[in-house]
Amino acid sequence: MASVVGKVFSGMSQVAVVCGLGGAVYYRREYGNMATDDASTAHSLITFSRDDRRDIYDVAIVGGGIVGVATAREIRQKYPRKRVILIEREADVAQHQSGHNSGCLHAGMFYPPGSAMARLCPRGHSLIIDYCKKNKLPYELCGKIVVATEDSQRPTVQRMYDWGVANGVKGLEILEGEEAIKKKEPLVTGVSALWSPVSGIIDFSEVTRCMLRELTAHAKNNFATQFQFDAQDFVGVSVTKSKGAGTEEMVLIRGREKNHLGPEKTILAKNVITCCGLDSDVVAKHSGGIVEWLGKRVMQTYGFRGRYYQLTPERRDMVRMHVYPCPDTRKGLSVGVHFTPTVDVRRGRQVIIGPGSALALDRYGYTPYAIDLEYCFNCAFSKGGWVSLVSNFDVIFQTYYMDISKRQFLREAQKLIPSIEAKDIVDSYCGVMAVGVAEDGTLSMDLAMEFARPRVTVPATMDKKMLLEAIKDAPHSGKGLEASDSSKPLILNVRNAPSPAATASMAIAEDIVKAASSRFQW
Repeated sequence: MASVVGKVFSGMSQVAVVCGLGGAVYYRREYGNMATDDASTAHSLITFSRDDRRDIYDVAIVGGGIVGVATAREIRQKYPRKRVILIEREADVAQHQSGHNSGCLHAGMFYPPGSAMARLCPRGHSLIIDYCKKNKLPYELCGKIVVATEDSQRPTVQRMYDWGVANGVKGLEILEGEEAIKKKEPLVTGVSALWSPVSGIIDFSEVTRCMLRELTAHAKNNFATQFQFDAQDFVGVSVTKSKGAGTEEMVLIRGREKNHLGPEKTILAKNVITCCGLDSDVVAKHSGGIVEWLGKRVMQTYGFRGRYYQLTPERRDMVRMHVYPCPDTRKGLSVGVHFTPTVDVRRGRQVIIGPGSALALDRYGYTPYAIDLEYCFNCAFSKGGWVSLVSNFDVIFQTYYMDISKRQFLREAQKLIPSIEAKDIVDSYCGVMAVGVAEDGTLSMDLAMEFARPRVTVPATMDKKMLLEAIKDAPHSGKGLEASDSSKPLILNVRNAPSPAATASMAIAEDIVKAASSRFQW
């Protein structure tokens, strides 16, 4: 009898698991994104027309991280008459990458001369320091040493010195021998090191919030925000405002509150710029057909979780500056476990250790046990994705193990400071960094943008009250346009902005606005 009950229970459990997984997949497919059929698309114009808050903006910025907010600020400075709206899916700005990082103010010696980041990092470093001084935001130029712990790493130190000099980084110096290193940091062990006096620490989330306050204070009806707006579809609208008048192309952004099925929200703008970080590939997919690329073409966005520990309060005097290991080119993304003092407004002054660089199994995988099967499937089978995963499987395994093993994490930290012990460190926060994967499976470590047109264009009329009405029986432009030099883009997607994007954010914003003004013919 007991065996029969056991078999029945086992069978019911298996059915329940299968039904649960099937239901989850069905729900994601059916309701995860907004419907894009003709009826739903046409109805979105009615949704806009019945919204008491309806308005037309010159530019909509999708994404409230530091790059998105800096881009809104740059547009308002360069084009003060343009009406700009910032759209963010969370309840505040800087909720993900911009608020979960080490706070390192990079100088610019990690990036090969000629790359976009080699130019943007030193420029952004200067701009953000000036901004902090002007607005009395916390930052310190505490300096950084990048330590070679064995002779085989000496060429890396020399290479970084050469790159830094070529990129215009000031004050770089190679420290030869352990004695020279210990004059900077007494507890650090190594054979050679690169000293950068202009590297520093900063609170990027506080900079982001300050820029938003500045934008709001000087809005004059030309700047607005909508939070908890998850942009899920972009519809082209060819607007005719009066008989005999020409048409003007705009973009109707459709969205809803994150993790909810309704109500639908709409925003109408002449141009759209998306700076969506971890969601950049998803938003780009919804934005329509690609017209042009700037930088390496990105096929998929991976999330890499960076786990941090921190020194206990009584051990915070262990280091006074950034202490980095020599970057291991075999590990691609990671610069290695390092020590960083902070000036974090929310978390208080700490000395953090990390981060690791484990491949996240969820788009927002802040813990090693969060798994999204659809996200994993897309990562593995996207163009270039499977090549990247197969060729780097050993590194992926090693970094994931270090992410869940405090003992292994400590071993990495002890390569720089042998005297550190397990009792000296406690758990701290995690961050997830977005990195694009190119067609050949390599990680794209430079700025990349693309221009697009919406998947479909709806001809419509608009009256003086901004009521949109689709023109019946008018031909639509069809599904997304293929890449064509003659196709005028309406949307700019920032597809990849890896580290040091926070340091370089204001310089990146300059590049974004320059590209937008050229392609959008502002």
